[in-house]
Amino acid sequence: MLTNWFRRGATIPRPRRSIALVLAGVAIATAETTAHADEIDRSAATTAGPGSVVGSHEFPGGWGDIEPARFLEYVTEGPTGAPTTATGVLATPAGPAPVDGWPIVAWEHGTSGLGPACGISTNPRYDAPVVRRLLEQGYAVVAPDYVGLGAGAATVHPYLHSRTEATATVDLVRAARHVEPALGRRWAVTGVSQGGHAALNTGEIADHYAPELEFRGTAALAPPSNIEKILAAAGPYVPAIPGFDGFTAVFAALLDGVRLGAPDAVASVLTPAGTQALARIDRRCQPDWPAAVEGVSIGAMLDRPVAGSPLADALTRYLRVPVSGYHQPLFLAHGTADDTVPLALTQVLLAQFTIAGTKYEFHSYNADHEGIVDAAWPDVLSFLAGVLPPN
Repeated sequence: MLTNWFRRGATIPRPRRSIALVLAGVAIATAETTAHADEIDRSAATTAGPGSVVGSHEFPGGWGDIEPARFLEYVTEGPTGAPTTATGVLATPAGPAPVDGWPIVAWEHGTSGLGPACGISTNPRYDAPVVRRLLEQGYAVVAPDYVGLGAGAATVHPYLHSRTEATATVDLVRAARHVEPALGRRWAVTGVSQGGHAALNTGEIADHYAPELEFRGTAALAPPSNIEKILAAAGPYVPAIPGFDGFTAVFAALLDGVRLGAPDAVASVLTPAGTQALARIDRRCQPDWPAAVEGVSIGAMLDRPVAGSPLADALTRYLRVPVSGYHQPLFLAHGTADDTVPLALTQVLLAQFTIAGTKYEFHSYNADHEGIVDAAWPDVLSFLAGVLPPN
């Protein structure tokens, strides 16, 4: 189900049912880095262009034992479309750069939370090993915190917001090239879980959003998709089901992000209990989400069905995974034992790709959600080597 969409859910009890069973139940019920940047003036920074560098510094002692690594703060697009700042990490391989510069891989992380203490620049534990693997292949790596997840963030993180996941990633590539002249123009993106969602959205905008770069391809592992269709089934009739607090937490986290750009749409469906749940989960890191909604069901949060409400359209705009518009190679991977983001979701997405005429490469593995990176990694590297040779 949606409870543990990500490796970072290790402190949350493992879910016992899949999204399919959640929907069946509904049907039955209804039938750090605080010392960042050099002399930052954010008010002036947000008048600069996307990808402009606000501040940059090396991590004292490295980032997750990776050296050299730098913390970057840069200008990007916020959840309302207005300029804001975001943060991320830049790491480069050892040794001299190729003549045309190091090729860049953007690594998109899984769910970490909603607030400025939750970003990977502050918490490298889960992602530094993946970044190190990419460095060993000869790639420079950028890893965005996403909007709202870095030190000094001006907004709560718009969780699973397709547009800002993508723009924060592309603009970090731009910012990194301003800071490190040894970076080349060629780049690709890969990510897992929420990061798979981010990678797909990044791959769709990369060519036209940053034509000065040379985008080469997208690899998405266990990406959540079509979530807006699942959430359309929600309403006051959804019962409290033991073991599903994590699903309620994900729903609350999503609505906390959606209301940044569509506050009236969210307010139009919430009960007082729902409003209180969003206030409690706001800016919390992911391990604390279940406690924020403990004892509250999705049904108790809603005073009307999502379907037919303004929220339904807002969710579609907010969460969409594009099914066309990819101009570079596309790789997807999913585990057959994944009960966090079930394989069926990606199978539906692949059918949508086929109908839209989108070409893709797909691999399935005997792995669960937490095991998909290791299981798919040889094929990810093979894909990257084909579209983005490291030398």
